[in-house]
Amino acid sequence: MNRHLLVATDGSYSARRSLKYIAGIYQGIPDVDVTLISIARPLPSFLSQGSDGFQVEKNRLQHLKDIDIQRQRDCANVLESGRAVLRHNGFPDDRIHTKAFVQSQGVAQSILLEAEQGQYDALVVGRRGLGRMASYFIGSVSYELIQRLKDIPIWIIGDPFPSKRVLIALDNSESSMRAVDHASFALADIEDIEITILHVVPKFHFFLSSEVSSSFEDIESLIATHSEKEMEKVLSRVHHIFRDADYNPKSIDIKIKKGVGVTRGILAEYEQGEYGTLVAGRRGIGGWEAVFPGSVSSKLLHSLTKGAFWIVA
Repeated sequence: MNRHLLVATDGSYSARRSLKYIAGIYQGIPDVDVTLISIARPLPSFLSQGSDGFQVEKNRLQHLKDIDIQRQRDCANVLESGRAVLRHNGFPDDRIHTKAFVQSQGVAQSILLEAEQGQYDALVVGRRGLGRMASYFIGSVSYELIQRLKDIPIWIIGDPFPSKRVLIALDNSESSMRAVDHASFALADIEDIEITILHVVPKFHFFLSSEVSSSFEDIESLIATHSEKEMEKVLSRVHHIFRDADYNPKSIDIKIKKGVGVTRGILAEYEQGEYGTLVAGRRGIGGWEAVFPGSVSSKLLHSLTKGAFWIVA
């Protein structure tokens, strides 16, 4: 079994901590490859426009050549710096590959193109550092990648937290099951890995006004009962996935929470349990995907800053 990660890097602190996370979680694992990708910023538009004057045009072309050489050097330096971080943290040098995109149409577009055309199992990016801010928490490029990348899991790496405890948020959606399947593959053979499967039973009255919700206790009870029956089937599927991947049953824990909001319950478990990685499906967490598509995964994305958040379509 071989795993191959595409890691976008720009030499920033955010990118370096992503590399440290990868080296830490895959310490001693021989069958993991990492491809580092560095994207040069597009040239200023005025440099691509010709001029009528001979001397002005000559100067423009020389300036363009000089900038292009510098951009190639910058990409090479970023990639070498990333390689050095991985090596320093124990990642084997022969498993590190590099790609530089100097003539690019844009950072996000080039990363997406490589991610979709290459045979990668996940795209890894830092929460910040790949461009100007689109929101308070997430860099603009990282946020664009999350929005546009649909077929490949994306790992968002926040503040480093050296823990091999993994929390998988589970519901009865197919997106959630794909998250379990991805985690079982990505985490296979990692020594001392601890995985917790968490299902938070959604509370119906969160979607109603306080004046109305008090009269819906029976409905809420029925929903909870139905959810528990559905989750029995889901947990059986989860059991088979990890069994087929040869996991030690003692490394897998199951938790079901009631009486809290879905997002709040997941975040509380993550923080209290000192996890280093959270895994969730892009849509469907909480079983209310038809009402609020992806609402919980979106809230988790903006709230979780410690460790890694794996988002699986």
